[in-house]
Amino acid sequence: MTAVAGQMTAGRPAPALPPVDAPGLGQVPRLAEGVELLGEYQGSGYRQPPSLVRRPDGQVIQMSALLYQVLSRIDGSRDPEAVAGLVSADLDRTLTAEQVRYLITAKLVPLGVVADQSAPAAPTARPLLALRARGTLLPERAVNAVGTLLRPLFRWPVVVAVVVSVAAVDYWMFAVHGLGGGLGQVLRNPVDLLIVVGLSVVSGAFHECGHAAGCRYGGARPGVIGVGIYLVWPAFFTNVTDSYRLSRAGRLRTDLGGLYFNAVFMLALAGIYVATGDQILLLVIAVTHLEMLEQLLPFVRFDGYFILSDLVGVPDLFARVVPILKGVLPAGRRDPRVAGLRRGIRIVVTGWVACVIPLLTFTLGSLLLHLPGVDRALWHSASLQAHLMAAAAGGRRYAMAAVYAINIAFVALSLAGSLYIATGLARRLTALGRRWSAGRPARRLLAAGAGLAVMAALAAFWAMQGQFRGW
Repeated sequence: MTAVAGQMTAGRPAPALPPVDAPGLGQVPRLAEGVELLGEYQGSGYRQPPSLVRRPDGQVIQMSALLYQVLSRIDGSRDPEAVAGLVSADLDRTLTAEQVRYLITAKLVPLGVVADQSAPAAPTARPLLALRARGTLLPERAVNAVGTLLRPLFRWPVVVAVVVSVAAVDYWMFAVHGLGGGLGQVLRNPVDLLIVVGLSVVSGAFHECGHAAGCRYGGARPGVIGVGIYLVWPAFFTNVTDSYRLSRAGRLRTDLGGLYFNAVFMLALAGIYVATGDQILLLVIAVTHLEMLEQLLPFVRFDGYFILSDLVGVPDLFARVVPILKGVLPAGRRDPRVAGLRRGIRIVVTGWVACVIPLLTFTLGSLLLHLPGVDRALWHSASLQAHLMAAAAGGRRYAMAAVYAINIAFVALSLAGSLYIATGLARRLTALGRRWSAGRPARRLLAAGAGLAVMAALAAFWAMQGQFRGW
């Protein structure tokens, strides 16, 4: 259940760009169709806050004040000389037409924000650990309608009432009543797992409505709600890229909106329990708590990651990992993406990187070292579940067969996800090696040799552990 609050590449497609000549000498530049100027990034962790521009493809770009002022003065009727005069007055510094023309052709056109049919395709970010294979469940217009309808839930009296009520329900459920009844019900009748899974999916979808409503409450427009694959599991997402135009409080409301709506959903389940006495509903409430705790993890792109990002005012924390690592090397240079941060924010981001690197290294390293063995166990589990499903279907126990089918789907996703992560890591490392060795045959030979050595060492380790046997 991932929100795309801080993902710089989320967005909707735009209409095709009409043909136009490059803005060269004597020509009048104009913005690319669909470009939006979002203004200064509020609550920024930078000493000089960047300004934000959104391209038609949804990519959000950070710009310096100079570039943003030049872009904001391009209206399709002003030539570079007129733009230079206005920007000079805006910034209280002298800017010539030649300088404006250079900024347009060398900086703005390559970013895809100024129209030019001869320019190559604008670059797009490929964030680390981003959501993949995304599909739309609810279009933008419907999402905005839902967000507008549910927006009153963010009024302070309602928020206080929800928080107090959830605290009371939790105290009664965990300290007084307990979860034994729900767990016993599932053990006696495993088909009840279908209810738990189904309500958990509904809770996840309602979670995304919370992001959309929080974005809408702040005055921004959410995009689509969809589903994709994150790491190895399917996950819902909400495109709330437009929340970048909001204040820090507005962005945090958007980030926390999903968790807040989980709390609202739990209150609804508690009300149904009062009416029906069905113990399984209390178990779903407990499972929802676990999902909320998972969402607060700041080390992957869950809600906690975006909350931390907006608290420190640094979009896309993963983009700072490599610059910070380079900065600690003896001959490393200070990258502007790190050097421009305020001192306290830089310390926080560096601490986050210090936690993320060992965690990801251990997780990915463990996956690679035990990949064949893990996949073998998953394959055997899927085969067993398939036999049980066939037996249940043959005995006309269709509900139980559905439970086994769900288990097979989860195992298959885990199997596919582990392979996807391994191949994705290999592709990234290969691309890194090619960039490092570009134009240098000696480096290219060294990179190829190191890659072959790592592959051989992994294969030898897998063989020694017997991970190729027993399939």
